[in-house]
Amino acid sequence: MFSKDRLLFQLSRTRVLTLQMMDRIDDEQWFEMPMGVTHVAWNVGHIAIAEYYLGLFLVRGAKDTDTEIIPEAYSGLFGYGSEVSADRAIYPSPDELRAVLNQVHDQVMMETREMAVEALDEPCTFDHPDFDHHPIFTTKGGSLEWLSYHEHVHIGQMGLLRRTFGQKPIEYFEESRAGKKFV
Repeated sequence: MFSKDRLLFQLSRTRVLTLQMMDRIDDEQWFEMPMGVTHVAWNVGHIAIAEYYLGLFLVRGAKDTDTEIIPEAYSGLFGYGSEVSADRAIYPSPDELRAVLNQVHDQVMMETREMAVEALDEPCTFDHPDFDHHPIFTTKGGSLEWLSYHEHVHIGQMGLLRRTFGQKPIEYFEESRAGKKFV
């Protein structure tokens, strides 16, 4: 049912948009909460931990080496049910967040490329008390597909934050016509 090539394309293209959005927000604004709800740093950390859970944990289960790609503290800081704090001292720096985001994404892309296409239709590994099922999908391919959709939600949140910082809408078509590459 799932096309591995299509999933890899979606994951790759979605990440381009995420990085484009992150790069358009000054690091000093990453911890601002103009609406009192969230900030850019939390969204970036949340994308990283969600990609770990959706792209690795639910697909192949936990591995002892996972802490080399995603710090254990990320679940509490950025995971499902975490609460955003205005205290920037409790969070990693923007550079650290970018590094973890990239590490997790590289691992997901590598393991997905190496996965047998038939495995995409297999049931997810739900062996965590908080993640005994998912309301949207049941298969590994569904988890990888949802990963892209979920990330787009957080691109939108960062875009809204960017606008509240007084920045103009991104003119993707004009930028593309002027030669900017979105790859």
